Amino acid sequence: MAEQDARRAAEGTSAVARLLEVAARNADELLAESRAEAASIAAKAQSDADRLTGSSQVQAEQLKASASAEADRVLAEAHAEAERVRAELEEARAEQSAELDRQRATVLGDLAEQKAALEAEVARLQQVEQDLRDRMRSYLTQQLAQIEPTTPR
Repeated sequence: MAEQDARRAAEGTSAVARLLEVAARNADELLAESRAEAASIAAKAQSDADRLTGSSQVQAEQLKASASAEADRVLAEAHAEAERVRAELEEARAEQSAELDRQRATVLGDLAEQKAALEAEVARLQQVEQDLRDRMRSYLTQQLAQIEPTTPR
């Protein structure tokens, strides 16, 4: 019996050793599979990251180009608007200048007419003065002639 127990114990130890060996082999296989899967997942993640980085860079370049084009468009519109406003202001200035020239010409024409009228009035008044002087001289001469006795000489 002791021998049977010893044999059974030896068989049990052998079975346990085989079981441990199988378990170790299974663990090694699982570890290798896990490492391979982890490496595959890491490679896929790196590939995805690289793809996304490339895609992001392309999108960034597209956005940059789009923003640059939009900025150029807005700048061109601003220049065009500034030029339009400048042209409108220049036109308004020219119209105001022309209006001022017309008003000045009108005022100068009115002043010339008034001057001519005043010169004519001065000339008329000078003639009236001359006529009055002549009549006064004639009257005074007649009065002197009546006052002075006519004496024969």
